[in-house]
Amino acid sequence: MPINSSLTIPGAGPFYFEGNKIGILLIHGGGGGTCSDLKPLAKDLHMIGGYTISVPLLPGYGTTPDELRKIRIDDWKSALKKEFLGLLNRCEKIIVGGHSMGGILTLLLASNYNANCIFLINAPVGIQRFLFHLVPLFKIFVKYHAINSEQFRKDTNGNWVGYDKIPLNIAIKMKKLMKEMKRSLLNISCPTLIFQGRRDSEIKANSMDYIFSNIKSKTKRKIWLENNGHPILKSPDHNQIVLEVVKFINEFCT
Repeated sequence: MPINSSLTIPGAGPFYFEGNKIGILLIHGGGGGTCSDLKPLAKDLHMIGGYTISVPLLPGYGTTPDELRKIRIDDWKSALKKEFLGLLNRCEKIIVGGHSMGGILTLLLASNYNANCIFLINAPVGIQRFLFHLVPLFKIFVKYHAINSEQFRKDTNGNWVGYDKIPLNIAIKMKKLMKEMKRSLLNISCPTLIFQGRRDSEIKANSMDYIFSNIKSKTKRKIWLENNGHPILKSPDHNQIVLEVVKFINEFCT
């Protein structure tokens, strides 16, 4: 589904950093934020490792909630396939990384295309919030769920860019993505690095362990982020994430 780029919220992205022949495709989450969530991570990985980094804006994000409501899962997959193949034309090695829903999409992408390695940050196999499970009942009467965007902006010194509300059907799409992702794990054999915030109350506590145990990859590593909740922007464990990703790439992806 084509997106009118003229509607893109300033600062939402996408972002691209030209670097060496190791390319990193970074995929943002689905909670109403945008590429801005991953911009600090992309900038520091580029600065330290010299990598070429692409942070695409997923269809439906950074425009309007109404646009997001119309988007299909296949629109995200098609956009990421195009980004992956485009980066492959410019780089010799491709690493894919994602946060939250972006982690799910990372796994689905890696199950169909030959990434050299992947990394996941707070990728869920289930969602903790009670209301998430009642969405099929609510969506008949309520189309959108309000986001505390002002608090997000306050917590990130104004760096958070996203919506004030998101369509409830995102929860339905998330459930479908998680179900598909679980089936895909046996098709993933590339080196895999998995992070999860110890204080993340948004996703099922066993998410990292489930992915680690079921993925086919023989080279895999899991790391608890002791100070992190679910958000990635202004993460208290930001430096640890950057250094561990660079270390993993140097060991297994070059």
